[in-house]
Amino acid sequence: MTPSSPFEGHEWIDLSHTLEEGIPAWPTHTRFGRTLYESQELGDVATHHGLTISEHTGTHMDAPLHFIPQGRAHYGTDEIPLERLAGRAATIEATGFGAGDLLGVDHVEAWEREHGTIERGDRVLIRYGWDERWATGREGRRFLEDWPGLSGEAAEYLVGKGVALVGCDTMAVDAAGSPENLAHHALLGNEVYVVENLKNLVRLPPFAFFMAFPLKIKDGSGSPVRAVALVPR
Repeated sequence: MTPSSPFEGHEWIDLSHTLEEGIPAWPTHTRFGRTLYESQELGDVATHHGLTISEHTGTHMDAPLHFIPQGRAHYGTDEIPLERLAGRAATIEATGFGAGDLLGVDHVEAWEREHGTIERGDRVLIRYGWDERWATGREGRRFLEDWPGLSGEAAEYLVGKGVALVGCDTMAVDAAGSPENLAHHALLGNEVYVVENLKNLVRLPPFAFFMAFPLKIKDGSGSPVRAVALVPR
């Protein structure tokens, strides 16, 4: 008898954007590009492309050293413990935020009163609805404008909760134009990993099973990830 799948009765939700030319990118980062090196159409035995990519291209994870220059939290994607990257995730709705607004502790606490307590080891995903702006070319510029973010106080609150990871569907966990990057420093400085540019958070219930794994890059400041969630059918 074939054993049943541990995922039976669940639906897979893809939370990652497709990597292709023209996707939104931070202005100082390498743009995604692809060059054909071999092709069956050209007479080769196989097809393959070379990639030009930033560690922070598309849906990606920030490693602590991205913002932390020294100390116990100064390490890259190659040293992130795998067990921290898969497990229960709370998805907080914040679609009423815009143009540099900051999500505060009060919003997180109100969500907990309605849906349940965020516990030690959980992951927290924040849905601003910003993935609706994601597009290639000129249309994608809207994704890079005035996004909301997590306040420093709310980031510290989640650190105090002992969460393992915080994700968002915006370009960065800090709001656009935040010169001090308080959320990045609070989270990464306490080894709470950050996933940015998620999509499809609208399809997740308040709690779901989440996983996202970075490439094992020596001293990598970040890495594209394939983020997915499992929800009961």
